Amino acid sequence: MKKLPEFDAGLVERSFLSAAECDRLAEEGRASAEINSYAVAVRHRRVSDGGDTATAKRPPSANRGGKSVIQPEIGARLVLEDGEVVEIPARRGWGGDAAFIDWINVVTDEADFVRGLRAISDDDYARVISAKCEQIFGFGITSQRETGANFYHRSFVLGDNYGLVCHGGQRSTVLVSISGQGCAAAREGWEGRLHDWLESCGPRCKITRVDLAYDDYSGSRYSVDRAVEDFDFDLFNCGGRNPDIEQRGNWRRPNGKGRTVYIGRRENGKFARIYEKGRQLGDKTSEWVRIEAELKAVNRQIPFDVLLKPGEYLAASYPAFCWIAESQCRILTKKKSAEIAYDESVAWAKRQVGKLLWVMTEIEGSADAAVAKLMQVGSVPPRLKVPGWEFKEGEFLHERAQVAPLSVEDSLALW
Repeated sequence: MKKLPEFDAGLVERSFLSAAECDRLAEEGRASAEINSYAVAVRHRRVSDGGDTATAKRPPSANRGGKSVIQPEIGARLVLEDGEVVEIPARRGWGGDAAFIDWINVVTDEADFVRGLRAISDDDYARVISAKCEQIFGFGITSQRETGANFYHRSFVLGDNYGLVCHGGQRSTVLVSISGQGCAAAREGWEGRLHDWLESCGPRCKITRVDLAYDDYSGSRYSVDRAVEDFDFDLFNCGGRNPDIEQRGNWRRPNGKGRTVYIGRRENGKFARIYEKGRQLGDKTSEWVRIEAELKAVNRQIPFDVLLKPGEYLAASYPAFCWIAESQCRILTKKKSAEIAYDESVAWAKRQVGKLLWVMTEIEGSADAAVAKLMQVGSVPPRLKVPGWEFKEGEFLHERAQVAPLSVEDSLALW
């Protein structure tokens, strides 16, 4: 067997790499970090396929208090920015479109919305920002909140509570924050439109937070139990100190309410969540598992490219996720969420009003008459609303009658 570069021998052993596989890796000149990652992927594949798990479950040989020998993310770079060391997250080519964006915060100069052509009022800025957001996401500002947020003087609601726009103070910047619901509701292709616009903005423009998510609907590829096992194997260690781990939910006697694993600390800029998504939504038998990696611009520069290749960045965020390669469909995620919410709501209604409805049917003479007496037309419970930019109620801020001199046509011309 050919000599391989320095790597985590214990990890390779637990992954049952054959002599032929090691020879091939050596011939390809793979770096140690790539060998480690390949070993992780092999272990996941073989255990998932029902292979011998005894070796995989042996206690790890690494020292719990020291640094792991698993290498940092492949391709990660450290650069100096204003005298501070900043990490640029890695990409892993086989991630493809295996993930999606589930939250994003962008901060940019207010001048990027008007290209600095002329001074305008705060109200005009709000209308211009609203129009730009509709152009990118499919929804604009619907209302102004009573208070500011995130240390800005003013804040506005985007769409049907799909996110926030914050403006005023903060060195003349604007924060646009799109929540997970907003990312699901946004018009298809928003990631590319946002990427292109950010590329055209000035040097102060940056992504301050992005959440990358992967859904395993059947739970066959990953689970919360696997996440704990990977933590014990140091597969959430990216070359530094071992991160913190927190387990929430009933782990001793799982009761169908869902379990969650948190890896790391949010204030450090990188944080992983692995949880039983289907059970969180109310389906106690669901095997749907979600993997999330939250990246913040804390000693980290988040490339705009993450909008176009979220799977590649998620696969590289932790060695434990390097196996991710399946494509994701956000529409399927929305559909499954709606199905679970509907089934759970029907079960709740049956428990709460089922007997009353039977009595009302006897009194009113028919089920139709009883249902008609209870029905509230045009009112959809919040949990049954399917996020979508198409479902618009009322006007966006930039579409309303203008009081200030700047018209919508003027604002569009400023771009």
